[in-house]
Amino acid sequence: MIFVITGSQKFPFDRLIREMDRLKGEGIIQDEVVAQIGAATYEPKHVKWQRFMDKSDFDKAIGDCDLLVTHAGEGSIMTGLLKGKKVIAVPRYAAFGEHVSDHQLEIARALAKQRCIVNVEDIGGLERAILTIDSAGLVPYQSGNDSIIQLLRDFIGD
Repeated sequence: MIFVITGSQKFPFDRLIREMDRLKGEGIIQDEVVAQIGAATYEPKHVKWQRFMDKSDFDKAIGDCDLLVTHAGEGSIMTGLLKGKKVIAVPRYAAFGEHVSDHQLEIARALAKQRCIVNVEDIGGLERAILTIDSAGLVPYQSGNDSIIQLLRDFIGD
């Protein structure tokens, strides 16, 4: 199952929802697709969707999915990574009225550079990203917390 997250922002993310609906409707995606569409003005015809999910439904969808396709919000990406999911991030853009800044682009680029997610900056690349995710060479996310803890222990002489 593919789980799609647009986040809880007041801005619609129709580009992502329309493209996922197209890919499912044309049979390019064979898997079940479940989407949390938030403030989207476009309502999918081929994808199961809810505007917002309560925490238990959201957690279940994350747990059940094989692939997470999400806006590039740090919380959504990290939730997927920490649950060991393959993640494709599609940044929201201010120029399209999807957010107030392009900070999601910076987040997605930084995590893609670490090779723990696939970053799709142009919605036209989403199909290829989905079809090739298994050969993308993704590596597990490393938080760096252990290094920080060790530095602190060394500093205090623990």
